[in-house]
Amino acid sequence: MKNRRILLATLSLIIVVLALILLLRPWETGNRGERSVVLRDVEDVDRIVLADPYNTTELTRVEGKWYLFGKETVNPVSIENLLIAASRLEISSITENEVFADTAESRADVTEVTYYKGERVLLTYSLKAYSGRYLLSPAGSARSYYVDLPGYPGLELDRVFSATPGHYREHLLIDLRPSEISHIRIELTSGDAFRFTQDLNGDIHCEAASEQTHLPDGNLNELTVRLLFSYFNSIRFEQMAGISADSLLSPEAQEWKLATITVESFSGEHHALRVFSYHEEPGAEPDLFKAVVLYDNEQDAMFINYIYLDVLMRGISHYFGE
Repeated sequence: MKNRRILLATLSLIIVVLALILLLRPWETGNRGERSVVLRDVEDVDRIVLADPYNTTELTRVEGKWYLFGKETVNPVSIENLLIAASRLEISSITENEVFADTAESRADVTEVTYYKGERVLLTYSLKAYSGRYLLSPAGSARSYYVDLPGYPGLELDRVFSATPGHYREHLLIDLRPSEISHIRIELTSGDAFRFTQDLNGDIHCEAASEQTHLPDGNLNELTVRLLFSYFNSIRFEQMAGISADSLLSPEAQEWKLATITVESFSGEHHALRVFSYHEEPGAEPDLFKAVVLYDNEQDAMFINYIYLDVLMRGISHYFGE
């Protein structure tokens, strides 16, 4: 009987040791910290929540397709880029967690990312750009890790892991953050033509872009100008309009033209929107909810909802005074 108890105790000890070995996996040569930053078993993920101080985005997978907030289909490229980056992150160095201290200043640019399988959390961490690099802090960890994505040295991870819903929407045309924009030029059929320029310090100034445009007296209204720069982070089209560029550029169609809007980034990205009112049939009143837009050098026009355009087609006086 005594020998039997010793045998059972020995077997129990062996089982515990084996369990610890399987859990700790000492044969893995990679940095153990990587297990808390790299998303394993990507195919198990069926929900992703991304949140920053301004936005929250929920992505869900149903029968193999991803949806935004459970309803709207997403741009497959954006979700694919997110999952590829999440599964291939590599740690380049380790630091302490002061950067993620619980203060408004330190949390201003932080995006929290959580991956789920059903109701079970698979992985969660905070990510922010810091000193020209990307810093990741796993939930509950006392350490943070500088991470990068091998093979993509210039990739902006804070864009890939964006908490802005528009970043994931289909038919996305322009996705520029305010800090990325160097120039905005607006030409209205009313005759106003003006240009905003932002320098690398974030200072913005305005200048007339035609001889008949005169800037109002007084200072720029910083709030309205900053809002203008924020409107270019999720401009999308509804569908192709079935209208050729040649027909819209004809002299007969110029009476429908409302504005030309161009935006440029510091990295050289350039976009142009030539906006026309939409009339369902000749002589009809213009549609109140959508416009016809020629985008960049596309030869076919698109329908864009006025919710994206109204805020871009205000006169110069809107940006001055109280």
